[in-house]
Amino acid sequence: MKEIYHTMKGDNNMKHSFWERSRRKKEQPIAWEKETDILIIGGGIAGLTTAYFLKDCGKKVLLIDKGKIGRGVTARTTAKITYLQKTIYQELKDRFGEETSKKYYDSQKEAIKLLTGIVEKEKIACDLMETESILFTLEEDNISRIKREAELLQAWKEEITPITHEKIKYGIKGKNTYTFHPLKYIDGLQKIVRKSVNLIENVIATQITEKEAGYEIETSAGTIKAQTVVVACHYPFFLIPTLIPLKTYIKREYVNAARVEEPKNFMAINIDSSLHSIRYYKDYLIYGSLDHKLNSRINYQQNYEESRKQFQTYFQKEPEYTWMNQDIISHDGLPFIGEIKENLFLATAFNAWGMTNGTISAKLISDEILGHTSPYHSLFDPTRNNITLMVNSFVGSFSYLKVYAQSLWKKNLPIYITQAGVRYGLYQDQEGTIHKIKLVCPHMKCSLVFNKEEKTWDCPCHGSRFDLDGNIIEGPAKESLSKTTYKKEEDANNNSEEDQNE
Repeated sequence: MKEIYHTMKGDNNMKHSFWERSRRKKEQPIAWEKETDILIIGGGIAGLTTAYFLKDCGKKVLLIDKGKIGRGVTARTTAKITYLQKTIYQELKDRFGEETSKKYYDSQKEAIKLLTGIVEKEKIACDLMETESILFTLEEDNISRIKREAELLQAWKEEITPITHEKIKYGIKGKNTYTFHPLKYIDGLQKIVRKSVNLIENVIATQITEKEAGYEIETSAGTIKAQTVVVACHYPFFLIPTLIPLKTYIKREYVNAARVEEPKNFMAINIDSSLHSIRYYKDYLIYGSLDHKLNSRINYQQNYEESRKQFQTYFQKEPEYTWMNQDIISHDGLPFIGEIKENLFLATAFNAWGMTNGTISAKLISDEILGHTSPYHSLFDPTRNNITLMVNSFVGSFSYLKVYAQSLWKKNLPIYITQAGVRYGLYQDQEGTIHKIKLVCPHMKCSLVFNKEEKTWDCPCHGSRFDLDGNIIEGPAKESLSKTTYKKEEDANNNSEEDQNE
């Protein structure tokens, strides 16, 4: 009989971020009604802050999350609260004019004020610290871009000053920006919200259907009826009406952290093609690097290793923590926040600045649910179309075709068999159990690749992730994979069509 198993020792544990060192006390299950005035799908910073703004509105509010509150993308961020976001302002000015650029700047300043105001008002112990932001370049050709960004900000009365350092070509710094511990903030916020809002964990939403009296939402816990729905689950699990997969792409970043002897009070990010993102938390240095379009570098193990080598090279330390984060990037540089159908709201594509954009999305959506018009209504309109979106969406569609072909290459999938024309991935854990899953993402049918570092099956098209047994970890997929688990000695030797990839 042909040997079909490729033994790879390992475990079934996802990598945790630096922030997830501290564990939240497990909440006791509560009884909850499946009929509500407002349903919020997603318990990250956007969804939970929306619940915070609506908690005293006099309406029944329910929030559900597919996992634990705040333990999704929010738990993997570098947690910078800043308006100094690479060269976004000159890019928006070039695309849409200075008025649009200035309005986005205003939204980020308001978000900072809102978030820090919540911390102060509610006395949330989340290690909030005012921290200077630095924007820099290592390349001579990019000096003019940083100077232009500074000129725009200074014209808007922002205090921006140049900096010099022997290790950079040029940089600027801004004030009134902050860092904090994102999970301490989330956990403090949810204690307040829980007093008047039901927060339900481990419930996956799969479908939204419009009805005369509102919406019916199919979930893993049954059907929920709601008059108003807010979808704040990082990546929407539906394609229509927003066509988000065409209007966005996924960016993956690798983050390393280690204890240092002399921590600094600044955060920094560069504008060059190779990312260098730095911040400190107490006596730890947190460094993000090697960001890339998800579908451009699908050898994920190599990416992890390269990111650790960069950390060692620049800081002469072995990283104590290594993790990755995935951000949704819009093709025109602006998030999608607002109403997509009557009483159906969306918040997504925060462009790697989730602390500010997640907070402003909560304010915008809660205001509009309560009948107030947000000044950023048209800026973030999720139904918008423009030349930049259309052109980049068209070009981006070809990258999905490319990555689909790459994911089928044998070198990107070291362990698989084919049975009756269907490809399955195999993994043998330390106990000798073989995990066998169907290698097709249920979202848009892309072929999965194996992430050896985190022991997950990852979709290189839209970022869905599954554990060894095919259970969904991260969307936009809304269902788990078909799976089989068995001991190696129980080898199914009656399969007539089997291919092996050594």
